[in-house]
Amino acid sequence: MKCFLLIFLSILTQDILAQNISGKWFGKITQGPGGYSELYDLELDLSQRKNIWGDSYSFKDNSVRIRIGLSGKVDRDSIRLYESIDWIREDFVPWDWVACIKKFDLAYRSDGAYEYLEGTWSGISKDDPNEACIPGKVILSKTIEGLNKFLEQRKDSVINTIAQNPEPIAPVLVDFNSNFMETEPKKVTEINVYNADLQIQLLDYMKPDNDTVSVYLNREILAKNIQISKRPALIKFRIDKRIVLHELLLYAENLGLIPPNTSELILIDGETKHRVMIVSDKQKTAAIYLRYKPQEKKVKNSK
Repeated sequence: MKCFLLIFLSILTQDILAQNISGKWFGKITQGPGGYSELYDLELDLSQRKNIWGDSYSFKDNSVRIRIGLSGKVDRDSIRLYESIDWIREDFVPWDWVACIKKFDLAYRSDGAYEYLEGTWSGISKDDPNEACIPGKVILSKTIEGLNKFLEQRKDSVINTIAQNPEPIAPVLVDFNSNFMETEPKKVTEINVYNADLQIQLLDYMKPDNDTVSVYLNREILAKNIQISKRPALIKFRIDKRIVLHELLLYAENLGLIPPNTSELILIDGETKHRVMIVSDKQKTAAIYLRYKPQEKKVKNSK
């Protein structure tokens, strides 16, 4: 039995080696929950001799373009490819993203006239080799036609985040009319947001006087007892895409040495920043409302 297994692996490896994977490959790459995005486009440009060399190019709309040189080899029945941090050709991402240096573990297969590479990827942050990236899956085809065929026939198998006709998300409305912790929420502003992953920075825009606030998202605690100073406090959070309107509350835990409680809030939505001046006291809590509009495109001023 052991001899048979060795012969089988030898034949399979020889089949992969016999099939040269040089050329352009077109595909998709996913990232698991908690990553920057669930799905990117991916292209590999490979040259195979004894070993494998080439470039990987991952991109998403006009917001992400990452091109990195790679090398690799056939290892038994797997094709292992490794990007190199020293071979970064292009690194264009939103300011708060960091590119991953990826490792691909792929398998070759053919389906009639179509050729595929399927497998998984893992990686580390470009800025911190001790920080692992959230991994995902990979599908590549030698032709666009082959890729489209795969996505149509097996969209729910290897890459379960791909859907040609996804079900619409039913909107959810939340009632924010009631008082909050014996204070009245006072609307400061309403902001349209276009990304589910957001950040806020809190800092004092007047003389620091030991103001302390807690931040609530939809009446759930987001950050507790933040002391407002000239040094910004950073809070990252993700909104529920099903909810149409979100509420951010800045509750004054104290009023500092000079009432009322004052701060500046900077909301970071992708490449866009919104600045809001906040005033809270023991009677009124500052409320900022975020209206999620994922399908709308922001119009940028031309320069």
